[in-house]
Amino acid sequence: MSDIPTDLHHEILRRLPADSLLRFRAVCKWWRRLIDEPSFVRTHAANQTSSTTLLIRNSTATRFCSLNLDSLNFDDAHQVIDVMPVKALFRVGLPRSPVLPVACCNGLILHSQYENEKTWVIWNTLTREFHELPQFNTEFDDADSCFRGGGIGYDSASDDYKVVRIDSLDYDSDSRTVYQTSFYSLKMDSWTMTKDCPYDFSWMRQLTGVFLDGALHWILRNMIVAVVLETEDYRELPLPANSAELSDVHLDVLDGCLVVSCFYPMDRLDGWVMKDCGVEKSWVKLFSFREVGDIVGVIWCLRPIAYIKSKGHVFLQHGDAFFRLDVESNSLKKVIVRGLPRKFSSQIMVESLLRLDQSCAVMVKNRAGMKRKRNTADARVKHSVSIVDVCSSEGDD
Repeated sequence: MSDIPTDLHHEILRRLPADSLLRFRAVCKWWRRLIDEPSFVRTHAANQTSSTTLLIRNSTATRFCSLNLDSLNFDDAHQVIDVMPVKALFRVGLPRSPVLPVACCNGLILHSQYENEKTWVIWNTLTREFHELPQFNTEFDDADSCFRGGGIGYDSASDDYKVVRIDSLDYDSDSRTVYQTSFYSLKMDSWTMTKDCPYDFSWMRQLTGVFLDGALHWILRNMIVAVVLETEDYRELPLPANSAELSDVHLDVLDGCLVVSCFYPMDRLDGWVMKDCGVEKSWVKLFSFREVGDIVGVIWCLRPIAYIKSKGHVFLQHGDAFFRLDVESNSLKKVIVRGLPRKFSSQIMVESLLRLDQSCAVMVKNRAGMKRKRNTADARVKHSVSIVDVCSSEGDD
């Protein structure tokens, strides 16, 4: 290894998965110093723009596991795959992990119950380290406050992770409502308030902002609104054609693209992807479903969870089953992974090497409320998988 140039060392290591690099820190002191360097952590995060690793949470937030979608062989109707247990975050005084999907960025989860909890936590699911944010002051003079939205993102200009919180302030004295934007800096470990938000967030479609290209995005009544983390300014993005009047529209970031899911009253789901962020004409319809197989009547429960552009595949979750759509052929396969929790939520998650200041690796609470030590690693668990052809999806109308 000593004959390999240093630059080539860097190039090889930065392409490896984060969980492998955590293990490789034990190889030698030089590798440990390299992998822990902030510049290496930044370049590695920039290289992990897409992921096929699915984080799965049971209904009570007591069990997590991860599933690599690349491990599925869709030509094999019956197979066995590895599912990796992930240790949940349990600490006295911390909020329980919310239902997925949640606000996340570069492998960091914004762990909170939003308005129901004053404690907000940034959690690295890979290292099991977390950072507790200072409490946010929700008391405003002469105004009643209400939480409207939040999210976490990365400001590359300042090399800082930032949390955004939007609150509505209702002033009884003059019957006006102001939308206040607050920013938390992980580097400075403090909250700051900026100028009032120029948009009406009472029409927000979802609380969680999704991060892409240095900005957090939310769907309002008839547009997508983004706040740029570097400048802390807002900007508008268009919605796909004829989607603004729908009551059920959801926004995700999948494989580095904005994806909008449009649910129609007559059991129809359209999926749109924005090829060039901010360009209205770059919206392209990925798929359109009408009464697919055994999900008739509850298509609004069908949620896109992953888009793999290189393969032209869209993964969706419905109840305890997954579906894989081949965009080119419009063919749909149902994927049943036996052994997963009976009721679960899921989210595509990249893994991060960023070290936070507190660890959950020493003591956690078990179901009986006792405390015990946990091992640093869990063994992979084998799960059986069944893959069934369903049908073809609807073409464009």
